[in-house]
Amino acid sequence: MSRGSGRPGGTYLAGWLFADLLLVIVLVVLGSEMPAADPHPDPEPTATATATATPDPSRSPSPTRSDTSRPGGLDPVTVSIGIRLDPDALIAGRPSETAELTRQVTQEIKRYEGRTAAFVMVFGTVRTSGGSVDTGRSDEYATAVARQLPQAAPRFFPPYSEKIIRGYHDSGSAIASGTARIELFFLLS
Repeated sequence: MSRGSGRPGGTYLAGWLFADLLLVIVLVVLGSEMPAADPHPDPEPTATATATATPDPSRSPSPTRSDTSRPGGLDPVTVSIGIRLDPDALIAGRPSETAELTRQVTQEIKRYEGRTAAFVMVFGTVRTSGGSVDTGRSDEYATAVARQLPQAAPRFFPPYSEKIIRGYHDSGSAIASGTARIELFFLLS
């Protein structure tokens, strides 16, 4: 086989895969670093005989030792919930399907009461009449679910933003059409 076919060789693709994996590792390491302590902490207030100290509401209190004992970030343990809807009806914005989404999501998140999702990934599956996954419609369905989640449970889900609630297609062979798997990431507590 000649190299003139226009297809890159395996070595070329392996190099790009290695570069992508290296980038992911660097991002994970940088994201897990603890912030450095402030080298110039605020000086202690001094008391004077002529003035009394009053709290400044614009300044937040300094963290106590117990507040900084654990680094912040996303909990590495994720939770998945699943719902099943009519993808075309939800994409079209039918109120009955939106109400059904709200009902199913509310039922699924009851066991996580008191927590708030910090990052959400929605994986949607829509199949063609032949049974294969339609990736375009699956993405559209997942995005429609993602956009509705903050309205379905505003105290649980963050406001909609593609940066923190995002839809993707799921092409697993055993997943029924109309299924949306919602992967929840919580903050460490």
